[in-house]
Amino acid sequence: GEYHSNVVVNAAGSFGMEVGMMAGIDIPVVPESHEAGISAPMERFFEPLIVDIRPGPEGRTANFYFGQNDRGQVIFCYTPIDPIIGRNRSSTSEFMPVIAGRLINLIPRLKNMLVRRVWRGLYPMTPDGIIILDEVREIRGLYLCVGMCGQGFMLGPGVGLNMANFIVRGKPLIDGDIFDTVGFYRDFNAKRSEALK
Repeated sequence: GEYHSNVVVNAAGSFGMEVGMMAGIDIPVVPESHEAGISAPMERFFEPLIVDIRPGPEGRTANFYFGQNDRGQVIFCYTPIDPIIGRNRSSTSEFMPVIAGRLINLIPRLKNMLVRRVWRGLYPMTPDGIIILDEVREIRGLYLCVGMCGQGFMLGPGVGLNMANFIVRGKPLIDGDIFDTVGFYRDFNAKRSEALK
């Protein structure tokens, strides 16, 4: 069916490209598969999100990261050295041995951690690893808020405030020069700079 609105925000995550195509706009966002897992609750013993940016000795991980939530569960993930492009959300048998080795090597206390479940989700990736926040010049009232590159929950509140201000007042809250770096009309051929690459 058809929908009519003066303002439309494409915030479709890994489906950002497909939603853009509905409006005739080519948005460079592709889905990239990432596996993650969560443990059973345990006594809370660390606060921050821990990111180990070293490539793994097993040759498969570019980095890995984990944190403990308020229930004491440890949530963990790694970034594959070779991106897995596509919508395959099936968990693999190689994820746990690889991530377990990295976790235990860094924090031996986790060796008896009980894993509750693993899953595979999709990160909406841009070619340069930087989000896209902008108004589409060719279609008045169409805004892009896509390509969070796996950082959506962390960036979401600030991105939402800036996008709302951009729509209502015609400018974001952050400095214009900074906002230009996340624009739709930038050069996407720059080196990929995702923080957790």
